[in-house]
Amino acid sequence: MFRRLSNSLPKDPEFPADLGKLGYFHNSSDQIRSIARPDQEFNFFISKNERVCEKQREAFNDCIRADLSTRFTTLNLQTTHLPSGPSSPNIPILHSAHLPAAKRLILYFGESNQDLGIFAYRTIGQISNAAGSCIDFVSAIHTAPEGGAPAPAVLIANCGQLIWYRRGGRAVTQQTWSALPRKTGVSLPYKLNPEKNYVKGHRTVGEHVESVFEWVRKEAREGVRIDVVSVGDSLAEVSKYLETHWGEWKAKVDAVAIGSGHAWLGPDRSEWSDEFADFWARRARAYLLSHNEPLDTPLTGRNEFGCNCYASGEPTYVERTMPMAYKSMLTSFVCLRDRFFEMAANIPGYEEVEEPELPGDEKQDVVHELTIDSPGVSSAA
Repeated sequence: MFRRLSNSLPKDPEFPADLGKLGYFHNSSDQIRSIARPDQEFNFFISKNERVCEKQREAFNDCIRADLSTRFTTLNLQTTHLPSGPSSPNIPILHSAHLPAAKRLILYFGESNQDLGIFAYRTIGQISNAAGSCIDFVSAIHTAPEGGAPAPAVLIANCGQLIWYRRGGRAVTQQTWSALPRKTGVSLPYKLNPEKNYVKGHRTVGEHVESVFEWVRKEAREGVRIDVVSVGDSLAEVSKYLETHWGEWKAKVDAVAIGSGHAWLGPDRSEWSDEFADFWARRARAYLLSHNEPLDTPLTGRNEFGCNCYASGEPTYVERTMPMAYKSMLTSFVCLRDRFFEMAANIPGYEEVEEPELPGDEKQDVVHELTIDSPGVSSAA
């Protein structure tokens, strides 16, 4: 039997976290394109060696994260390190600087494979950094409403970066962990130590969701009104937490919007309390993958999801639900489309009208309205 010593094995490839050195640049449309071919997007397959492709992608993503970090600050977003600050193992979250004083708050829980503040790297690559991250979403929320009312606050949870990288002193995703430098180009990734590579209270998505809600309970003002957005696999933990603790949150949470495929990923809804199931039926809406239906088209699925379902405008990837549908989600939280952020609960009788379960072809012809008890006022969804 023959074996090769590590010093005779190929070295782990290295790439600089510098767009120019990687052969890319930022154009005037906030897109990252190839310097050699300005119409070409990021090219993942630069080699037949998977490790080379993986390392190049991570360097490219490092550049994106560095750019977005600066832009988040200009959006008046602050970083809070849970549970005890940046000096100890922590999980960062983003939130509006004015969150403690805000009367309205929108919580966002994303997928467990995404970096903080990023919805979809593929949208960043194809459309723009702002569209594929939370920049456009936060900008829409922070836009001052008419009439001088204070803008709502937003909190971006971090369901993806739940691994603590001790040498780097930062939280990372599973993808970043796999791309960390190795002894050789064919070495296995580092093993995860369940005691040293996870943060107490954030070991799982479920723990992180609970910790974020508890942080909001302590930091947000008394009487704050909350809307919740949950996309992908975080839906299971968000719905589970809210149902379990509904007695504590029912006076604060006004509405929920979820982004999902066509299968319910949450807990068994038959075990929900009648009170929470009733809230979910009237104040939640699901945005599903839709192959041919335009955004906001009513879809079948109420029996599956327990709430009205609509087309997200995205046919393939759940991670692109937010870039496609966030404006509609925010509109569902307001009484007048594209005008002011007036929370639904401030208008007595605001609720989702139950859509009948019709076959797919018939469903597209259903006209949906949000009902408001105030005479002569309605808003098409």
